[in-house]
Amino acid sequence: MTPFSLLAPAIARDVLDHALALGADFAELFVERKRRSQLSLLSSQIENISGGLDFGIGVRLCYGHKVLYGYTNQASRDELLRIVTLLAAKDRRDPVVTATAFDFTRLSDRNPVALPLSADKLLEQKIAYLHAMDAVARAESSKVSQFSGNVLGWEQEVEIFNSEGVQVADRRHYNRIMAQTIAMEGSEQSVGYEAPGALMGWEHAERIDPRELALTATRQALVKLGAAPCPSGTLPVIMENGFGGVIFHEACGHLLETTSVAKKA
Repeated sequence: MTPFSLLAPAIARDVLDHALALGADFAELFVERKRRSQLSLLSSQIENISGGLDFGIGVRLCYGHKVLYGYTNQASRDELLRIVTLLAAKDRRDPVVTATAFDFTRLSDRNPVALPLSADKLLEQKIAYLHAMDAVARAESSKVSQFSGNVLGWEQEVEIFNSEGVQVADRRHYNRIMAQTIAMEGSEQSVGYEAPGALMGWEHAERIDPRELALTATRQALVKLGAAPCPSGTLPVIMENGFGGVIFHEACGHLLETTSVAKKA
């Protein structure tokens, strides 16, 4: 993994020391730089090619169970010290803990990337990929009225510093290819959608045949177009093993997360 530094450790040290000097029990900096790129096809034409670079720093202070948070897109010492001072304005007190020296850790690369966004020179390949999906979808049936395709990629660099000595860096990659087909017959319309993603660069496309991806979305739309209406009324709900955990989390888990537990809510 190529080394990178988003914030000078000396600045991070000064900011965390300032937070503890104002009485915080714990202080943390989350630094992020994110490149992103998206290509979109609609009506057999490339509709949009966009990209950007986002940067920001989050500052978190803890006073007992109280958590304070602020953020900025400036990496200067003065700006970060100003944010800490503002956050601590109502809770400042004499120091209660001392900082620990940074112990730098670089995470192992669990998802090695061959074609990262930062070195991506494959615009023409991506355009050809989208056109290939479009051609296959439209050739499958005269009932296909519209096809849209998207290629989304991002590369996220993260550094975390905290008052307990953590200094850790990580680089994360993501790629997603989306295919959507609209089929029509008379006044009836249906949609098919398939969007595989992976923690990879553009080499992800080597695993996904554009023809098969477009056919999957198109056949979904065609099957639904000829399907019988869904019955109404009270119906049984069947959940396979594993998905019940998702339902429980959304219904109950958010109420049991760490902040509420810590406050004995």
